[in-house]
Amino acid sequence: MIVKEVDLASRFFEFSDLKEMLRYSGKKYGEKTSFVTKIKKKGSKEVSYKNTSYKELYEEMIFLGSSLLNRGYVDRRVAIIGENSYQWCLAYFTAASGIGVTVPLDKALEKEEIVSCLKRSKSTIVFYDKKMEKMMEEIISSGDVDIEFAATLNFESENINRPSLSELVDEGRALVQDGYEAYENKPIDREAMAFLLFTSGTTEQSKAVMLSHKNYMSCIYGMCCEELFYPDDVNMQVLPLHHCYGMVGLLTFLVQGIKNTFCDGLKYVSKNLKEYEVTVMMSVPLLLESVYKKINKAIAVQGQEKKIAFALKLCAAAEKLGIDIRRRMFKPIIDQLGGHLRFFINGAAPIDPVVAKGLNDFGILTVNGYGLTETAPTIASESYRHIRTGSVGKLMPNVEGRIVDPNEEGIGELVVRGDNVMLGYYGDEDATNAVIVDGWFHTGDLAYFDDDGYLFITGRKKNVIVMKNGKNVFPEEIENLVNGLSYIEESILFTKDKHSDVVLWLKAVYDKNYLEENNVSLTDLEDKFKADMERINQTMPAVKRVNKFFLSDRPTVKTTTQKTKRNLEIEEIYREMSERGLD
Repeated sequence: MIVKEVDLASRFFEFSDLKEMLRYSGKKYGEKTSFVTKIKKKGSKEVSYKNTSYKELYEEMIFLGSSLLNRGYVDRRVAIIGENSYQWCLAYFTAASGIGVTVPLDKALEKEEIVSCLKRSKSTIVFYDKKMEKMMEEIISSGDVDIEFAATLNFESENINRPSLSELVDEGRALVQDGYEAYENKPIDREAMAFLLFTSGTTEQSKAVMLSHKNYMSCIYGMCCEELFYPDDVNMQVLPLHHCYGMVGLLTFLVQGIKNTFCDGLKYVSKNLKEYEVTVMMSVPLLLESVYKKINKAIAVQGQEKKIAFALKLCAAAEKLGIDIRRRMFKPIIDQLGGHLRFFINGAAPIDPVVAKGLNDFGILTVNGYGLTETAPTIASESYRHIRTGSVGKLMPNVEGRIVDPNEEGIGELVVRGDNVMLGYYGDEDATNAVIVDGWFHTGDLAYFDDDGYLFITGRKKNVIVMKNGKNVFPEEIENLVNGLSYIEESILFTKDKHSDVVLWLKAVYDKNYLEENNVSLTDLEDKFKADMERINQTMPAVKRVNKFFLSDRPTVKTTTQKTKRNLEIEEIYREMSERGLD
């Protein structure tokens, strides 16, 4: 890849808090579009688009905040639940910028889990959208939670006690026009808890992470110093915004005056990429790997393998001469992705290195990022100038990291420190003290640095399988190899004890479309999988060879960022194995 150094650090500075950041963007970018909202006409296929400028974004936050503050709501925990939308973002920003603490909730949670999160967070105000109306009204009317005020995000409720966000904005606009300045001038403690985020998992397993404005602003500044964006970039928000990764990505775009759009759903990704002329997107491995497989499938169907292989060699030769012709050579491929896409940022879990390299070879910059909710979230990332296959790039410029108790291969637990590290787990001092020791946050991830400072994550400490001979097996290493098979969507390595030994098992979820598209039976596919697993095993030392494996049509149990919940999934696997008589 041809790299032209850009002094990004000189372009940006770290903001004190979110309100200051949005005020800055409102003034700097003015009438430039911050958000595009698609409006669907009821009973019709007709759609229209509402553009919200950066100036309007800031003003509407002030109006909404003024309305809430004038009503007496201060130092409150404000829960927000619903689909990604401009209104969702406005409520999120407003709550943390002068009302109290923002508590974003996962819309995919079961009713009991939502009740638990509301209770644990001590939320007394809630904003919800139309899809969540029935459930939220049931929760509020049950009396199980102490909600003093509820409002709707994107619709007018028949309940007169449920004002809409737009009504509250209009109410605040009138207040500000009459000289009300209490909300806009309200000071913010950048080091106090302003965001309370629940980590992925069931209610019993999830932790409530306390983050501050300083945590977010530190992370955003680091991102701005590393990743190269352009003024005319268009972001499409695919990731759920209740998750730290999706939100901080969005805030980074808002610092840079980028236009932001919302995906209609995963099955509409291709359509939306073209519709909005998207150039940049934050994603997760499952989506990127699906995109790459579809590209390769189209190449195979058209019999273009040799032509593509020759084009890749030509691009590599041109690059040695300082010429980048990838986007011209692979324009038909880029056109399949809307014609404008230039940048994928992958997070939440490692992407298959083959997929990352393949997309980069086609001229779509694809980088790996790494972090946790507890680090707001970014710890390390690749960038246009720092790419190394299999790594997650280098530490962010304002993050320190080291490896604790490395083995003979240099692999040990990664610990980090910096202004991005959380305040702690809400209501759980013991859990906080277990992971933050002498200012260093223990990530729970096993990793190593190479000689050039690139960080490689080898797996979760708690996922490591220790064999009877004391050797360690990292499930992710084997799963990545299996997931590279064209007919496999995902896989999970697990163990079953047999006599005095530990036996490695693997469940692989196959692509149902593969059977029909290739005119093969499930029996044929199982035979092919057996041969491929034997080949993969031959590349592994004896201790890492998978003894037992099977194909399944049951996807793994996942979080909303598409990470497999291993403990719950293994319970499901044992149930499936019992049903199918596998042993």
